[in-house]
Amino acid sequence: MFLKEFKEFIKNILAVVYLWFGVSFFLFCFNLKEIKIIKKSFLLPFPSVNSFSSQIFKKIQNDLLPEGVKLIVTNPLSAFLAQVSLSLLIALILISPLLFYKMIKYLSPALFEKEKKCLIKTLFPSVLLFFLGCVFAYFLLIPAVFKALYPFAISIGAIPFFSATEFIGLVFGLIFASGLIFLLPVFMILLSSLGIIEFDFWRKNWRYAVLIFLIFSAIITPDGTGISMMMLSAPLTGLYFLGTIITTKNVKCKIKKFS
Repeated sequence: MFLKEFKEFIKNILAVVYLWFGVSFFLFCFNLKEIKIIKKSFLLPFPSVNSFSSQIFKKIQNDLLPEGVKLIVTNPLSAFLAQVSLSLLIALILISPLLFYKMIKYLSPALFEKEKKCLIKTLFPSVLLFFLGCVFAYFLLIPAVFKALYPFAISIGAIPFFSATEFIGLVFGLIFASGLIFLLPVFMILLSSLGIIEFDFWRKNWRYAVLIFLIFSAIITPDGTGISMMMLSAPLTGLYFLGTIITTKNVKCKIKKFS
């Protein structure tokens, strides 16, 4: 039974895996080049060393690397692996809407009609919240973390370096973590709509939730100032209350419907 389910899962997800590697290969190997055809200019993809992923890497470096910090590679292989990793991670973000859809499609045969509708309704909010979380991490959270951490290195006289692979790993680790965390209201609504957790649970336990958010934010943003911790815990708390309001409205609608 388990093997049968596993094969079905692989069958559903295989197209996404092929697309993921295809988009990654395109980002790693190609760039747009202007060519003229019958006196008209067109931008077409051509193989290039200065590929999309290479340009994106430079953009991320300019946007996020703190001033005075040098990005280094210890050998040519590490530079290559950093660019490959970047291509894979960007491609994963780009295909994430299709991945969400495929996961819902895989789960739908095992669900009742009501549960299917709940999952389908969460597709667009899930994609939107995930991308909002990624944007939040890129423009607010990561710059705050780097600015808070690197002065400690400078204060002890250490030369601030950052390896390319570590830089990409940390940046996209925080981006993905933030994107998944922003799905909190969706998980809350799903768990309550499917009857797994009572609607009142979220309202009654908000104090514990805020404490958990503070502890969690302190763990994944390890700077001594507490600024980045508050920057992450604040939107988490807001998302929690958003989920609480929506679930409360849902239960009120149900009560009104059956009264």
